[in-house]
This record gives sequence, structure tokens and C-alpha cells, in this order.
Amino acid sequence: MTFIFFLIFVISLAYSLLIIYYTIGWVKAKKNINYNITSNTFISIVVSARNEEKNIKHLLDSINKQTYTNFELIIIDDHSKDNTVQIIENFNFKNCSVLKLNDNQQGKKEALYTAISKSKGELIVTTDADCIMGKNWLYNIATFFQQEKAEFIIGPVKQTITNNYFQNLFSLDFLSLQAAGAGATELQNPFMCNGANLAFTKNLWEKINIIEGQKYASGDDVFFLHTAINIIPKKSIRFLFSEDAIVSTNSPANILEFFEQRIRWASKAKGYKNKIAILTSFIILMYNLLLLYLLTVSPFSIKVFYGFILTLSVKLIIDFPILYISSKFYGQKKILWFYLPLQLIYYLYLPIIAVLSLIKKYKWKGRVCD
Repeated sequence: MTFIFFLIFVISLAYSLLIIYYTIGWVKAKKNINYNITSNTFISIVVSARNEEKNIKHLLDSINKQTYTNFELIIIDDHSKDNTVQIIENFNFKNCSVLKLNDNQQGKKEALYTAISKSKGELIVTTDADCIMGKNWLYNIATFFQQEKAEFIIGPVKQTITNNYFQNLFSLDFLSLQAAGAGATELQNPFMCNGANLAFTKNLWEKINIIEGQKYASGDDVFFLHTAINIIPKKSIRFLFSEDAIVSTNSPANILEFFEQRIRWASKAKGYKNKIAILTSFIILMYNLLLLYLLTVSPFSIKVFYGFILTLSVKLIIDFPILYISSKFYGQKKILWFYLPLQLIYYLYLPIIAVLSLIKKYKWKGRVCD
């Protein structure tokens, strides 16, 4: 019993210090953009699309309304079986080029490589075909790039709030990932990003050329970041703290889709070489495994049950500040109503996802991947 409580103390302390560290990073972050700076950087927006006929027009509408106009849009089709390409061509976007992967090419990684190879911009901006953004999205990226001289910009992403109970749980879970990644980046320990809102110089891309994580169909954004860390100064990797730069994407439609998405993301961990990413993943997994173990043993020991309540209470207290602060930034304070329900089930599904990511193949855009 003494060993169990020692374990509770050590793992709880490690987890608490980790989350406090990320919270400090968020609080200390520079959140002001100097809009007096004029940028004329030519930007290439790159999008990989596969079977996105339900979403692509919304993306095109968003990009067409951008106040910053010095850009090209390159959309590369990954063997869509629906009307995605026809919708793009009918939109008549004057700055848009539509490319198609060859028969011997497939996947998002291949698509982005092909598109970026043909891009003309000094700055590459990636987003997804199911995303929407405000009219000043690109202007904020260009201005921030000019102001900070950053070579790698991690943009904010949020999942849309709906009236669906589970989708709001998914959105809050996603918010926690965004908050941790942003806080770590501002303390010059970046380890996480999302290709739905990412910017980097063409020069950096040419240096890296996707040399890491090539065996993984998902996760080139993260592996690209991890490689960039070894090439450029960490101070050149920044998180863009601007509400106008937020990109919105849909949350998973149901529990099955949520698990498929999280298994896909968790599968990246097998290729991690970045120490911060490995340490973060390990501590979070250990903490939730501890909670699961304590819950399982609690019916047989009142002392273990008290240990479970104590450990869960620590998590409730430690997690809330960064989620509260970040929810204000993303305009999503209402999903904090789902904070307690999420905490009560998080430690149940996280270990399951971790195990399945090691043994289960996942589906991505109709394809089965390892």
C-alpha cells in the first residue's frame, strides 16, 4: 500500500509540473501583432483534398474572402471519387491551380510534397479541405511572419461546437491538445502542431524535404516540426496567438469516428524521436493508467479508493486553468460545461487508444493504413 501511494505522489507530481509548465507558456506568450507592419510576402496556400465535395466549397469561400491577396492557392486531388474537382473548377478561382496525383501516387504526404514542389511562394501555408477561416486569417499569418521573422508558424485550430453532446466532448479534448502544444511552443519546446493551420518557409521545406517519419501515412505535420527543431533555432518556431488566425474544422461525427481519428494521431508516437513529445506522451499515459488502475482496485480497498479520488482531484484542479484560458482565446467557453464529464471518462479511453494505435490498422479517407 505504501508503494501505491508513493506511485501516486511521483506520477501526480510529474503530471502537475508538466501541465503547470504548459500553462505558464500560454500565459507568458506574446499575443500582440503589430498591424502597422506591411507585408508583401507571396504565399502559397496548399491543400490536399480527397472526397471533399461536402466541404470544399466552404473552404474556397473562406479563402476567396481573404483581405490579404498576394497568394496562390494550390489544391491537389488525391484520387477523389466524388465531385470535389468539378466543384473547384466551377468555382472559377483566379489564383487557384488544381493538380492531380498520378495513378502510382496516393496519400496526403505524397499530395503535399507534389503541391509544395510546384509552389512559388516564399511562405507555404497548409490547411485542410474541411476547414474554414475568417477573412483576416492570411493577413495575420503574413504580418506575424514579417514581424517575428519566424520560419515555422503553428496556427490555432479549433473544432466547431455543435448541439451534439459527444461532439462537444471531442472538441474539448481537442482544445486540451491545442493548449498544451501552444504553451510548449512559447517556452521554446515545441512538440505538436496541426496541418490544418501551419506556415513555414519554402527554404525550410527544401532543407527538410520530409526526411523524417516517412513510413507513417498520418503525421507529416508533426514529424516535419520535429525535424525543423533540429535544423532551425527553436525561437524561429512560433505559435500564432491571434483570434483572427483561428481555423475551424469539424469535430468527429460520432464515437467511432473519434476513435479512428485518435488512433490515427496516436500512431504517430511510434515514430517520435523528439524528447519533449516522448516525455509528454509518457507522463500523460502513465497518469491515466494510474487512474484506471486505482479505479479497478478501489472496490477491494477503501484506501485505494481514497487514492483514486485524490489523484482524480489533482487532475481536475491542474487541468482547468489552461483549458479556461485557452477556451476564452478560442471563443469556446461554453464547452467548459463538459469539463467534468470529460475528466470522468478520459482515463478510460486514452489507454484503449494507446493500445489500439499499436495493433490496429486505421481507416483514412476510405483507405486502410498501418
